Amino acid sequence: MKNLLLLEYFTSKSNLDLRKDQELIKEGLNIVNSIIKHFVKSKYIKKINLVINKRIKTIKSKKINHFFTNDNTTYIDILNKFNLKSDAIIIAPEIDKKSLELHSVLKDRCEVLGSSRSCLEIFSSKFKTSKFFQKYKLPVVKSYKNNLPTKNKSISKPDFGAGSTDIKILKNNIIKANYITQQFHNGIKGSFLMLCDNGKSKVICCNKQIVAVHNEHIKQIGCIIGGLENYRKEIEALGNKICRKFKGLYGLVGVDIVREEKKWLVLEINSRFTSAYCGLEGSYSNSTISLITDFYLTGRIKASQTKFIKSSKYLF
Repeated sequence: MKNLLLLEYFTSKSNLDLRKDQELIKEGLNIVNSIIKHFVKSKYIKKINLVINKRIKTIKSKKINHFFTNDNTTYIDILNKFNLKSDAIIIAPEIDKKSLELHSVLKDRCEVLGSSRSCLEIFSSKFKTSKFFQKYKLPVVKSYKNNLPTKNKSISKPDFGAGSTDIKILKNNIIKANYITQQFHNGIKGSFLMLCDNGKSKVICCNKQIVAVHNEHIKQIGCIIGGLENYRKEIEALGNKICRKFKGLYGLVGVDIVREEKKWLVLEINSRFTSAYCGLEGSYSNSTISLITDFYLTGRIKASQTKFIKSSKYLF
């Protein structure tokens, strides 16, 4: 049986602004609660050591030890004092390279169940992701640090950014520092979750993104979980190609994609649990969810197949 340290960046911050950060806290807490709900059921889990802000309420269980942050205690304070006899799952955004920062704090103190540092460095940057995909001849939406070399409609987004933060249709030639531009594609927007281990992959779910456009800002507001199951074979082939080229990808990985001229192009890679994980129960079997739990607790991707039940809407 395994002890597991669980730390999600937004819900573990000591200086929380519950009003200003409400949306991010809600999303992070949904992921935390989903992980707890699924993992405490496993016969392989002994204890979950949860780092979380004192002001946030979460699921209670005899299998959970809470380590609270507050105005005087940061998650770094807890990690520095805590005797980490457990493996760790980190859920941290690409914003300000937080995923890399937390990896650095924990890598010498416990086994971090996540992608290699080299993969984190590549996929925390949309520009680097684009360049490496082009280098390996993988399908990708090209990123530029200036204007596109064509007159096609384009969008700007932070190079280091989480989700759909500050993505907007570009109306002038002004590119902010640390932002990139990409061609705007009208095709189907989607995402998928896959388990990765040393070049091998297993696609868990194939989702269609729900996107809203308001005042030239583009924001993903949810997913149709299982909405792209008709494309599973194509998505599995893409997942296999990605994992073979990036063998440092490990654990649950989210991939954002768009369909263009009958093929899928990758928008970005999220080397962590994403919000789509929270919607799995409405569309996939318990045995499918157990594939994820068992992998983190045993280190093996089981040979059993995913079981799709029905598509369902999950709003962030």
